[in-house]
Amino acid sequence: MRIAVVGSAGTGKTTLAKALAGHLACPFIPDTVQQVLRERGRDSWRGVEAGDRRKIREEALQRKLRLEAEADAFVSDKCAVDYLAYWLQNQSELEQRHVNDAFLEQCKEGAKRYDLLVFLPYRDEVEYAVGRNQDPVHNLKVAAHKRGLLVLLGLPHIEAPYSFGEDLTAWCARWLTAAREGP
Repeated sequence: MRIAVVGSAGTGKTTLAKALAGHLACPFIPDTVQQVLRERGRDSWRGVEAGDRRKIREEALQRKLRLEAEADAFVSDKCAVDYLAYWLQNQSELEQRHVNDAFLEQCKEGAKRYDLLVFLPYRDEVEYAVGRNQDPVHNLKVAAHKRGLLVLLGLPHIEAPYSFGEDLTAWCARWLTAAREGP
């Protein structure tokens, strides 16, 4: 199964994705944006100039799509939907139409790979972590973009709350079993 975990900051995407990959005995695919930022000597977007932001987003998307294409099964921390939401929110107004169209098409093609997207609902309080946005208005906007894209792109998804430390076997029985069985 090819699963991606989607949501705004602090909802538990990374925690759930890592645990779920271990539980399902399949590869965990990390957020490649953070990898690209670290390779450029940064721990967040602070101070990154507009032209470099585009290059970082494009490179991260290419890496993410390549890693996902190489695996028959995986759990992905963030995915093409997340990358598209951030592009729409932070980058699209700075770009020409052909650049936006190309990014959109890559994301739409990549999203076709997912058997299931797990959307973690918005949380208005977010614990501090380097590079994590704690502004509740910003995070609400991000959550709305991501949830809307799941619907607009017609992607197979569930909205499944996850509590840190929650029993993963019980979580899977509640959410993944129901998703496999359908409505």
